[in-house]
Amino acid sequence: MNIYLSLGANLGNRGETLREALRQIACLPQTVLKAVAPFYETAPWGNLEQPAFINTAAMVETELSPLNFLHKTQQIELDLGRVRHEHWGARTIDIDLLWAEEFSSDTEELKLPHPYVTERAFVLLPLRDIAPDLVVQGRTVADWCREEKIMQQAIHPAAELSEPYPLSMIACVDEQMGIGRQGNLLVHHAEDMQHFRQKTLGQVVIMGRKTLESLPEGKPLPGRINIVLSRSLVRDDVFVCRNLAELWTLLGKLRMDEPDRKFICMGGGAIYALLLPYAKEIWLTEVAGTLAADTFFPAHEGFFEAARAARSGLSFVRLVRAEAEYRSW
Repeated sequence: MNIYLSLGANLGNRGETLREALRQIACLPQTVLKAVAPFYETAPWGNLEQPAFINTAAMVETELSPLNFLHKTQQIELDLGRVRHEHWGARTIDIDLLWAEEFSSDTEELKLPHPYVTERAFVLLPLRDIAPDLVVQGRTVADWCREEKIMQQAIHPAAELSEPYPLSMIACVDEQMGIGRQGNLLVHHAEDMQHFRQKTLGQVVIMGRKTLESLPEGKPLPGRINIVLSRSLVRDDVFVCRNLAELWTLLGKLRMDEPDRKFICMGGGAIYALLLPYAKEIWLTEVAGTLAADTFFPAHEGFFEAARAARSGLSFVRLVRAEAEYRSW
């Protein structure tokens, strides 16, 4: 069964809360997150004396019943700090079921289709991004969006990442997942360097301070946007983010400027470990043998091998997160 959802937040770190909600939805049993709309900044509805919202829409394919799925999403709301004390009031996270395939309900606990789905721009516009031809109350979502009452409501694209897993990772590892020794790479192999260049040129690369300092002459990589996660670094030739909140804000702005750019983490060990929960894929170059590493790529359960190729004695492997099958617009 396909179920369409509306998600919103206007307290705390709104964007990351929505992404975490989507990650938790993707991990529900018998459920696959199939589509996520871009994020929108919207004016509050009902009680106007509260902060603006970020809203999005998503579609899941699930074997759970709509009522069971509702209970699961309500638990996610609670886990993320949702407190239900005011109708249409401020909230850390709100997850509403909008429509379910070949299913309707009009009970106090669950009303489907959602009674306000055709009234609110913050529901309809994200939903149009992923399901413009979905028919609700006899008309398509795209048609409902052309209503004057919808077009007059305040809503605009948010400079926020909508992907729950926005990152890729790239590393060269030995048979024990070693990646470095004494601040340097374990291996300098022309074929791997060519692979790295091919994957990262023109993209955004994210690294730690020590990785930046280990680059030739300590200079940023040319032909890429270089981002360094560091609490202490002061440089004007790279973007510096002091924490994850700053990183997500910067990546959101870069996504708006260039929607097709990849965000690629290139190390070192602590940065891989920090960002792995947000990675959708890992590109590994596997080197035979063990090379006395003192820095290692973190354990990455939950990823499966999607592709493998052998060249010049190296194995080039692509791993994909099992729950990251969604489509992002």
